[in-house]
Amino acid sequence: MAVVKGSQQERLVIRQYQPWERFRRAVYFLLLIALVGVGGYYGGLYDSMSRIQQLTLERDSLSSELQAAERSIASFTQRVNVLEKGGEVDRKATEGIRQTVKELKAQISTLEEEVSFYKGIMAPSSNDRGLRVSKIDIAALENVGSFRYSIMLTQVADNSSYISGLAAVNFVGLRNGERVILPLRDLDSSVTDLGVKFRFRYFQEISGELQLPEQFVPEQVQVVLQSTGGKAQRVEQTIDWPQ
Repeated sequence: MAVVKGSQQERLVIRQYQPWERFRRAVYFLLLIALVGVGGYYGGLYDSMSRIQQLTLERDSLSSELQAAERSIASFTQRVNVLEKGGEVDRKATEGIRQTVKELKAQISTLEEEVSFYKGIMAPSSNDRGLRVSKIDIAALENVGSFRYSIMLTQVADNSSYISGLAAVNFVGLRNGERVILPLRDLDSSVTDLGVKFRFRYFQEISGELQLPEQFVPEQVQVVLQSTGGKAQRVEQTIDWPQ
């Protein structure tokens, strides 16, 4: 080919015409994209399966821990219930023991009082002999103005024979501002005489229930004993009305 001098010549590349080459490259490219897509899909699927397996293991582990915690809570709850029941039993047992001790102390006190009472009768002091008013008890009842009374008479030391006589019981107090003395007969319907007869060797109790009249304010209880016989005695004792 002729070349004009001084003109600029462009270079030409001559290639062999291959119509299937572009198709083949396109196929390769599509295969590559398909491989990448399939690889990404299975890679993601594998990663998801791994994550699911890991999460499943964690869920199973947490479920086991939860069951263990529930068993522990049930065990602690059972122990708490047992301890509460045990505490309730202990409290009841303690209260029972306290009540028993209280009753025993009351019985001991009663026995000591009885021993002192009988000892006073059988082995009194040298100056405490003959007819005596050993004890006067006044206890309020449920009804207003009602009381139970108990007067214990004893024959101390010299009790080889029976002693008899009369006991006059009077209640001293105020009514409408005036001092009055009411005999037991006026307050106890079971007593018909001014004096209550007694006869005993060691002791005798005079007891009953009385009803105080309205507007009467008791202050004292007076007991006068008068025995009969060769060694007659007169004994008088007065106590304040218990508050």
